[in-house]
Amino acid sequence: MSTVATWWSRDRGLVGIVVAALVTVLVYGPDLIPMPALGQVAWSTVCVVEVMVVRQCFRIARLPGIGSSVRRFHRLVGWACVSFTTSCFVQLGIALLWPDDPRVIAGSPLQVVFQAGGAAILTTAMATSPLGLAGRRERIRFWLDAAVVLVGVGLFAWQLGGYSAADTRPAELVRALIGPAGFMVIAFGLVKLSLGGNVLFSRTAGVLAAVTAVLISVDAVLTQRMVDAGHPSWPNGLGMLANLLLLAALRIQHRQLRMGGLGTRRDNRDPYSRLPYLAVGASYGLLIWALAGEGLTLRAWVVLGGAIVGSALVVARQLAAFADNDDLLARLNAKVEELAEARDVLQRAVLQRDGLAERLRHLAYHDSLTGLANRTMFREKLQAALTSGETPTVLIIDLNDFKPVNDQHGHNAGDQVLQAAALRLSRCVRDSGTVARLGGDEFGAVLTDPAVDIADLVERMELMIVQPVRVGTGAARAEVRVRASFGWATAEPGERMSDLLHRADLAMYADKAFSKR
Repeated sequence: MSTVATWWSRDRGLVGIVVAALVTVLVYGPDLIPMPALGQVAWSTVCVVEVMVVRQCFRIARLPGIGSSVRRFHRLVGWACVSFTTSCFVQLGIALLWPDDPRVIAGSPLQVVFQAGGAAILTTAMATSPLGLAGRRERIRFWLDAAVVLVGVGLFAWQLGGYSAADTRPAELVRALIGPAGFMVIAFGLVKLSLGGNVLFSRTAGVLAAVTAVLISVDAVLTQRMVDAGHPSWPNGLGMLANLLLLAALRIQHRQLRMGGLGTRRDNRDPYSRLPYLAVGASYGLLIWALAGEGLTLRAWVVLGGAIVGSALVVARQLAAFADNDDLLARLNAKVEELAEARDVLQRAVLQRDGLAERLRHLAYHDSLTGLANRTMFREKLQAALTSGETPTVLIIDLNDFKPVNDQHGHNAGDQVLQAAALRLSRCVRDSGTVARLGGDEFGAVLTDPAVDIADLVERMELMIVQPVRVGTGAARAEVRVRASFGWATAEPGERMSDLLHRADLAMYADKAFSKR
């Protein structure tokens, strides 16, 4: 069940309002109340409803936690209703004291004064409520939409007013102009509250308030026509229905505010308003009606001119929308370009990150002097081979006579010897395994190819190592030779890495001891 349906089922006051509206239609529609009792009954019941409306307005204005604009708006509406209620009591007094007086139905000057005062306060409440529109473009769109709607409303009020060019009485011309003007004032307030960004009432309450305004305006324009047509009860019935609708709107508004408020910004607005287009379409429909009914009279000319003006305003509104679209597209393209640039920057950063990560990984697993694998990679390769169930061979190589090279030719020469040894060892091993510098003048190799003849490989390494190495530059240029000691061990099934390395070290030290003899 919707929220509104829930309210109707739980709020006995709303149910009572619906019942009162039905009774009003059934009593006033067939003109069941004769004169002069009509004025007394009508104005007494309207006074009761008006008092309830005033009370409901000020109840809303006193609610805690509502926005300042909502509080101020309902307070002003409450004072406007006080003035309207006073005008009703004036009419009730006339109906009780002078029941046959024509002013009971047509209205009295004092009533007009209080009604004008209430209308002024109500207009102030609607005109001074903040638009809630932030940008200049939003305000332009609002004023164009409002102008289109006001033109359409003014045309309908003019047509319904029934002014005839044959009637030269100034009073009739004034009435014909005041009616549409009042319509347009009310319409402007409703358009401002509906299309603006500031939320002052819930959707349901707003719809009921709009219908109330329409009924009051129709009542004001067509009162004399309804009386002349023999239906003196209809103006009173319309007024009663309008007040009942307003009371229902205020009760719903009160419950909505108590349940959580209305917010301060109309964030859920549609991206565009259909109201101006409906107003233009209705204007042309009104023009067809006027031409079909009375031809090209003064009233039809006014409707035609208004329809043209409304169309021009809609065109201006569309041009403003096109300008907005161009601006949005330009900003969107700028954002797309910014995103493309950001994507390029991000891609470069990712490439740099990947390159840096690869560089760091290389530094973590390679010797910076020789470019060979370092001790960490050597041990990881060996452990991986053992874990996989292979039987790798570990080869340990230690350079002999290396210290004299450093002592006699300097550390740069020593570095050149290490680099030459690393290159020669790598050429011997090739794809048969991994050669590593374990530290200082010690090298190692993990051989995972079972087809390699270890003795033959060691012999080739030894022949390569003893080849002379040119070190130094210029006058310090010289050739040096170093030898190497080799030790190796092939893993046994289930053998630990530490045990395998220990056996290879022992073999290397044995070879070194043998070479010193």
